[in-house]
Amino acid sequence: MSPRRGSTGGAPLAARYTPPVPSVSQRREWGLRLIIAYKFVKAPIMLTLALWLTLAPGPAFRTLGRLAHELAEGGIAWARAGAWLQANLTHRVVAEGAVLAWFDSVSTAIEGALLSIGSSWAEWIVAIGLACLLPIEALSLEHRPGLGKFLVLLANAAIVIYLVRRRTLVRHNAIPVAPDEPTEHTS
Repeated sequence: MSPRRGSTGGAPLAARYTPPVPSVSQRREWGLRLIIAYKFVKAPIMLTLALWLTLAPGPAFRTLGRLAHELAEGGIAWARAGAWLQANLTHRVVAEGAVLAWFDSVSTAIEGALLSIGSSWAEWIVAIGLACLLPIEALSLEHRPGLGKFLVLLANAAIVIYLVRRRTLVRHNAIPVAPDEPTEHTS
């Protein structure tokens, strides 16, 4: 008996073997899974920040003031950030920060949920939303350069490029799409 044939002498085992079909979540590319994980980690952090700034603005202001002082006294690496925070920290900034944190937490959670659904329109919504922020982030970076701002701009640009490229390749059938995965042409 040949090692490639089964005990019945029929077709080769490789010809009869059908690998299990992976689930939708297993078929997603690692890049998309990474973006979804990032969204679901960031959303509760921003929600916590929004709650803190909204429910306890006085203590938040004092804590941020102490943080600014510690940073300013913390050495050359953080002195500039601490001095800037001390000069710009106001109760209005805390209130506006709360509004931004609420908006960011809700929009990030919605983006994560949409991406986890797996439909193509969700990827387009996230890509377009982030693409709209890129010019604002670039202007902010130009106004006051910083490594953090640069990394945020770079990460968001990479996400936009990745999602647009992914959707474009799927549309032109360069990436195989599983039959139960929604596309622009189905659902």
